[in-house]
Amino acid sequence: MDAVQRGRLCVIGAAVCWSVVGAGVKLVSPPLDGWHIAFGRSLFAFFFVCAMVRPWRAARVFPGFKVALLSLVYAAMLVSFILANTLTKAGNAIFLQDTALVWMLLFAPLVLKEPFRARDLGTFVMCALGMALLFGDQLGPGQKEGNLLALLSGMAYAAVLLSLRWGRRKEAAAHPASPASAGALQAPLPTDAELILVWGNLMCVLVCVPFLHSIPVAEAGLPKVVFAMAVVAVMGVVQLGLGYYLIAKGMRHLPAVEASLLTLIEPVLNPLWAFIAVQEIPGPWALLGGAVIIGSIAYQAAGDYRPAAENLEV
Repeated sequence: MDAVQRGRLCVIGAAVCWSVVGAGVKLVSPPLDGWHIAFGRSLFAFFFVCAMVRPWRAARVFPGFKVALLSLVYAAMLVSFILANTLTKAGNAIFLQDTALVWMLLFAPLVLKEPFRARDLGTFVMCALGMALLFGDQLGPGQKEGNLLALLSGMAYAAVLLSLRWGRRKEAAAHPASPASAGALQAPLPTDAELILVWGNLMCVLVCVPFLHSIPVAEAGLPKVVFAMAVVAVMGVVQLGLGYYLIAKGMRHLPAVEASLLTLIEPVLNPLWAFIAVQEIPGPWALLGGAVIIGSIAYQAAGDYRPAAENLEV
């Protein structure tokens, strides 16, 4: 398996991890509110990513301006998306967050100097149609604040995806190995993209602290609260920590547009997990939309992106 195929598998794996967020939020809210969920999820994700990345091996202890700024954007995405899921329907939140693809298509050529292809436009149109079908029968009036937060999370999501490509690791020549260690197998230093995951989750935890209040244990019951906390922990480690660790790895080998299209597997799987968790049954339009999205993603992934992807690998 070459680097491009591994990158695609990592991105698809990340989308599968992300897809459980809607079901997870609905399972634990109440007794937890959006700030509790965002705090706990990022806290567990922070420890998981630290164990995987070991950020203390980086050249500097504290992040530079670029990493700090993009970490703040990442934290804003985490908070706004969780709050959106507690205020509006899960379908609304995912649909509006996935408007990130529009910003990706517009700004990837400017920020990353990646070519915009006619194939990308056609795939985007089909994916947009599939998304409209998937959530069109759920996207109704109301929940204005939640919808606005979800749209904001989509804009931040696009910036995160762009930053993960922008923050890729430089050539190994930029950090030459010492003669004593030549020929020895060494773990690679943390990339900027991985450091964004570390600092972004920590920033999210700190942002949530002022908004936390006591959990109504007496009203909800201790077993339900313990279950909710366990779900949040799993969301932090698997859905958030592992998901974004995989996307950071995968996007080292793929163009940003292709990676963002592959992540559209997430809204296809999300209704399935919602049905398993809370018996939410998707309608016929949602099923048709899912089929359109899967077909579009398969068409895009089967395209000849190998030359462009190999040139991007660093």
